[in-house]
Amino acid sequence: MKAQLIIGPIGQLVTARSMPWRPGDEALVLEDAGLVINNGVITDLGPWEVVRSRYNASQVMNADGLLVTAGLIDPHTHLLFAGSREDEFELKVMGATYEDILKGGGGIYRTINDTIRAGDSELINIGLGRLNRALSHGTTTIEVKSGYGLTMEQEVRLLRLINELGRLSKVDVIPTFLAHVPPRSGRRDEYVRGVANSINGLRGLAKFVDVFCDEGAFTVDETRVVLKSAVETGFGVRIHADELAYIGCSDLVRDFNFSSMDHLLNTPESNIKAMANKGVTATLLPITILTNRTSKRPPINALRGNRVSIAIGTDFSPNTWSLSLQLAMELSTHMLGLTPMEALMAATVNAAYSLGLRDRGLLMPGYLADVVIWNVPNYRWLTYELGMNKAKAVIKRGEVVVQYGD
Repeated sequence: MKAQLIIGPIGQLVTARSMPWRPGDEALVLEDAGLVINNGVITDLGPWEVVRSRYNASQVMNADGLLVTAGLIDPHTHLLFAGSREDEFELKVMGATYEDILKGGGGIYRTINDTIRAGDSELINIGLGRLNRALSHGTTTIEVKSGYGLTMEQEVRLLRLINELGRLSKVDVIPTFLAHVPPRSGRRDEYVRGVANSINGLRGLAKFVDVFCDEGAFTVDETRVVLKSAVETGFGVRIHADELAYIGCSDLVRDFNFSSMDHLLNTPESNIKAMANKGVTATLLPITILTNRTSKRPPINALRGNRVSIAIGTDFSPNTWSLSLQLAMELSTHMLGLTPMEALMAATVNAAYSLGLRDRGLLMPGYLADVVIWNVPNYRWLTYELGMNKAKAVIKRGEVVVQYGD
């Protein structure tokens, strides 16, 4: 039989068998394997000797002795913005808290002003550069939130640019509308109602509606108003919950069918059980824990014990300046206590599941041929070695888009 692309012999191929992958589930681990790709889709996999004898390929990529996994999927980023805040990081090192900086007019508000002033072409160039960097580290699909506007008109502009980035980039971009922070002046209730009443106008521009519910951002009641409108309009809903403090944000799991609840540093165990009962994915953001210099951790044992599907994101933003999902995986094991297999599943199949994507994240027939060949011998090495880009080649929909020499 003919094939367009065969990858093999593969030292170790690792994938989930189905989605989502929950703690305790088995994964498929094949040694000395081959992977067959046609028309951008995986069509077969199995022992290398069987694959080699069965198929006549137009192209063969040698992965002898190396690890092959599905392409990484980043389910939580704030990728499109202008400016930077490295001086604020210095303030944090000197003792200032994230809340102190936010209340002083810095943080998100500063980035909002920088982004509003930037032109469309400038933001597109910034965004494409960041997407290319993510791709070079193995990320083949990425969620990008708006949130750096003070009016719905400014948010619509950002969503249009995010969609344009998806058209221009090799990386698939999943757009999310984020109600990030309320304006510093004016009546909050009027702003929240205005956001809720404008969500219908986001059809075709966003797949999800997300709200930053926390101290210094939106209250539980304000969040409920926005999310109720989103659900009534047909959007999927996500939430930033319990990052800085527990003010009841994760309690909303009982009222909404969230695709994902993110951060969860102060979430009570009773809400973890509710997440499990409703099939909500917990998206953890370990790089942000590091950059916020906090000792708080998400309740890993409760998540694992209740078999909640766990995803990992970079949370790339001016506060968390890293587009390497590899780094997030490394920190998830070293800081949070995930196993190497849990980290890999969190950055592939579960991230896809949290974004409502049922066509990627697994190396199985019928799934998109989004694949990474890693310059490591096995999946444990992905989080064992720190600080290096371990991607050797990245394949997107069957096309080799990144390849490094030996």
